[in-house]
Amino acid sequence: MAAWKKAAVTVGGILLVLLIVFGAGILVAKHYLNKINRVDESTVSTISPEDEAFEVDELPPETTNSGVERPMDSNEILWAPVEPLKDEQLINLMLVGQDRRKGEGRQRSDTMILCSINPKTNQVSLISFMRDLYVQIPGGYSDNRLNAAYYFGGFPLLDDAMFKNFGITIDGNIEVDFERFVKVIDVLGGVDIVLTAEEANYLGKGTFAGKNHLDGEMALEYARIRAIDNDFYRTARQRAILEAAFKKMKDLGLSEITALLNAMLPSLTTDLSDGQILALMGTLFPGLRSMEIQSYRVPADQTYYDAMIRGMAVLVPDLERIQELLRTEYLPLRTY
Repeated sequence: MAAWKKAAVTVGGILLVLLIVFGAGILVAKHYLNKINRVDESTVSTISPEDEAFEVDELPPETTNSGVERPMDSNEILWAPVEPLKDEQLINLMLVGQDRRKGEGRQRSDTMILCSINPKTNQVSLISFMRDLYVQIPGGYSDNRLNAAYYFGGFPLLDDAMFKNFGITIDGNIEVDFERFVKVIDVLGGVDIVLTAEEANYLGKGTFAGKNHLDGEMALEYARIRAIDNDFYRTARQRAILEAAFKKMKDLGLSEITALLNAMLPSLTTDLSDGQILALMGTLFPGLRSMEIQSYRVPADQTYYDAMIRGMAVLVPDLERIQELLRTEYLPLRTY
């Protein structure tokens, strides 16, 4: 056989192998991507502004997150305009958890954690946005709690509310079923969490003040604790669980990753397309092991006041001060 024919056969064989491998890779990717629940933004059901609702609280006047006396305020606040943040270099994903019972439709978002990633520096910020933040809801709605945006209009309206009030552009949303997240923690072999004496006393089951190894059920109980303090501490516990889980994920082998995907993906609902997910994985995977996570909360201390508005116990944010913190400290905008 002529040399060029041999070369052609060799090249053809290599191309065939590459096509087979590439095709298998696509099939494997499709297999896992099909496990994720999807939301089509064009068909998201909405609640009309005429049918908007307000969750009325029956709290004693001294019950606050900050310990500050809760004043009464008018229904509408004169909000200062918010400038869009220059966050084009970031990948901003909103992690949403909702308090929904079996058989119920979309409810108010119980948890909203912004996962902001700088792929150039491998810096990640987890920022909890408190559900009781009293903000502007776009689209003709009255001012309301931030968690109402998800209930009224799903991911699209929540994205609009984040942009209008904080200047943040959301690139994608992921709703997390925390009940099924138990399986993810168990696949990881549990997580190590430092408990306070009060947390350990509340959890019981042999836990103690200091570092404890929690399985999935205990991790979920820990993330839900609210009775011993307030919602600020609860969201901090949620971020602690996410950080601990991420640290375990970075050191997984191939078989463990397969088990993790099978456990985790069915617990997720997203508005990201397959192409966006694959592109996101391609961007983030090379720097996964070196990623550094920081944790924050909005509103921070001294950037809000407690109020009772429309019968709701809410946190009225100082949007200007909060946006300054987002720009200078919270978001991973640094390039060094």
